[in-house]
Amino acid sequence: MKDLNRIAALTGAAVAATLALAGCGGAAPAADGSKAPMVATKTSGILNVGIDLTYPPYDMLTDGKPAGFDVDVMNAISADLGLNPQYSDTRFAQIVAGIKADRYDVIASTLYVSSARSKEVDFVPYFQTGNSIVVPKDAAALTGAQSLCGKKVSVVTATVIAKIMPTTESAKCKAAGKDAITVQEFPTDPEATQALLSGQVDAQMTDAAVAKTVVEKSNARLRISSDALIYPVAVGLAVRKGNTALQEALTKSVENLKTSGSFAKILKQYNLEPVDPAVLAESLKQG
Repeated sequence: MKDLNRIAALTGAAVAATLALAGCGGAAPAADGSKAPMVATKTSGILNVGIDLTYPPYDMLTDGKPAGFDVDVMNAISADLGLNPQYSDTRFAQIVAGIKADRYDVIASTLYVSSARSKEVDFVPYFQTGNSIVVPKDAAALTGAQSLCGKKVSVVTATVIAKIMPTTESAKCKAAGKDAITVQEFPTDPEATQALLSGQVDAQMTDAAVAKTVVEKSNARLRISSDALIYPVAVGLAVRKGNTALQEALTKSVENLKTSGSFAKILKQYNLEPVDPAVLAESLKQG
């Protein structure tokens, strides 16, 4: 799936300079004051997070304040580490350069794990995303990619799924004696959803968390019918190369959240999954 879903989602967005949100609503609720910081950071007691707040529902501004999946996760991690989170809004194209320039402590911005990126940053894998299939509420369930053989499917233009489904996936359909998948591309997810609502297509395939938002906003007209993430990819927090102390602290904190059950609740809220070791290994092979 790679990061083309994000690129498509940002079409038309202005590329702004990094905006440190500490003084304008970017600071999250303070950590428990009785808990001393458990790891050194750029500014004592503060965990500065590089994040692109233009990619809902993962990373966004709600009423002028950082919100979304990554913010929920980093607020929980910060509290666990005895730190106060602070969010530096940085456009995605510059976000890795920012951590390399030591502008913030960690990236939490739906950063896909890849071989190339692992040479630039040190990762802490924390979840996996992928795609889900959305259908009209009364339609027959389409549970996986091969369920789409012979169907019309709306997707966002220039995404990896827009390339995979009419080629590799459709080849599997034909090999199984089925018709190919007919893919209809649209500039944005809302337009792809409208095509589904108007009956132009049989299903929509999009990012899993985006799919959940689509369904929630459909007034019960749509539902997710896939039973697992399609084309899953591992996602990681990222620290500056060689920052072993912070990498280890973040890794331990993620494990603490898993043990407490709070991480599973956040994942469920956004229709996401914990990292499968096999998915992580495959992600690390990608360029």
